[in-house]
Amino acid sequence: MRQKISLIMMITAFALLANSLAGSPSAKTSSEMMPTPFDPNKKKVGEECKVSDECQKHHACTKSGDKNICTAPPRQILPPNTVT
Repeated sequence: MRQKISLIMMITAFALLANSLAGSPSAKTSSEMMPTPFDPNKKKVGEECKVSDECQKHHACTKSGDKNICTAPPRQILPPNTVT
């Protein structure tokens, strides 16, 4: 009887240890995520626009001099010594 209980406890401990070592996959950072797909019907960065809806997803129509142009969002600045 004691052998069966100790065997069950060892198997349970091994299963819990194996599960904790495997863990769950880590969350993807913004640099690892797939970029938004390119829409050929919308304007590229640097092209003239009137409203932000004409530009690619997450891009904006901003005034540059006397023209409005599509601009991409600023890149995320990583802290020093960050490994990517």
